[in-house]
Amino acid sequence: MTRELLTLVLAAAGGCSLARSPGISGGGARRYYLTKAAVPGNRAPGSCARGFHMASRFELTDPALLAYDTALGVTTDDSGDGPPSGAATYDPPGASGWVRTGGASQYTDAAGTPGAAFANCAAWTTGSHDAFGAVTFLADRFGVPMWNGGSHRCDEALRVWCVEDRISPSEPEEGWRGRHRRHGGDE
Repeated sequence: MTRELLTLVLAAAGGCSLARSPGISGGGARRYYLTKAAVPGNRAPGSCARGFHMASRFELTDPALLAYDTALGVTTDDSGDGPPSGAATYDPPGASGWVRTGGASQYTDAAGTPGAAFANCAAWTTGSHDAFGAVTFLADRFGVPMWNGGSHRCDEALRVWCVEDRISPSEPEEGWRGRHRRHGGDE
């Protein structure tokens, strides 16, 4: 399969933008980045640049299908066109970033379970020292799960993982919706 065909297939399957932007490699892949600024948990959802949103951990599962935006995100001496990992030495707060859990509003720590991603600063509404939220980072070892993480107190200032918004499929034409309603609903 040619690279162009693969890009089109991935774009169709994942709603990726086909536009190429400065600061990224990977052609038409959906972009993501780790913010340069650190914020407490309750400010995480509003920390991403226009056209991006705070990522769910499931949107980041396979970075090979994404393109890291080096213009917007944290980079290191040896990051090349890719994201930072746990291998790099950073000034605090490091390469960890707040990430959405995909679960219900929760602020209690998951009993210190390594890699747990249950707590979410009460759906990112609190910056309390007594609440916890999920963070993730790219592992620094081969042969282990690519992503690792856990929970941090919501008053800690951490970076945020951001992912490019999906392109919305166009709405059906108004005439279609109108005809559908006139016929009494679902047919």
